[in-house]
Amino acid sequence: MATEKQIWNQIQSTKNIQKITSSMKMVSAAKLKGDEGRRMTAISFNNWADALNGPPQVVEDATFEELPQRSLIVTLQSDKGLCGGINSFITKSVKNCVAALQKQGKEADIAVIGDKGRGQLRRAYPELIQVSMTEVMSPGNFTLASALASELIAAGAGDYDAVVLMYNSFKNAATYTQMYKVIKPFSGEGEDEPLLAYEF
Repeated sequence: MATEKQIWNQIQSTKNIQKITSSMKMVSAAKLKGDEGRRMTAISFNNWADALNGPPQVVEDATFEELPQRSLIVTLQSDKGLCGGINSFITKSVKNCVAALQKQGKEADIAVIGDKGRGQLRRAYPELIQVSMTEVMSPGNFTLASALASELIAAGAGDYDAVVLMYNSFKNAATYTQMYKVIKPFSGEGEDEPLLAYEF
């Protein structure tokens, strides 16, 4: 049976853990607020992309019939494990997409951004993974996005009929939705020429 001093020591230990947990909550809240601010600032810069490639689609119940014959699926995941299945939900979405495309007689390869996604998808589709990028620094910015795009182009992304980005769309601290955005090559002549309204 525990002595009175042992019980007192255990109580003090629990109180110390409580203080540490409280501090971690404060740090997390501050980081979340900063991330939300950067996200809201970036949205206006990204809205113009919808006019070029169309808006992103929800993965849930998607048939992926609009995807062309040969697609490169790019997964946006993290290097560390997060609670709530942030990485595993994207992996599940990729698996569903690949299965649907193969059923339709189409081809799909995978490019993985994030170590957790690489580990999960390597077990399911090792032959489809064309490139993987890990230790991607956050928060994201234009320089990082340009570097990732350059890596994808160097890996042969330009040889596909479309690039499909799969990612989690933030709603609040406890909720996120799996989305995908189809990016097709900018090709066309006359009125079909992309960026016709812009002058450089």
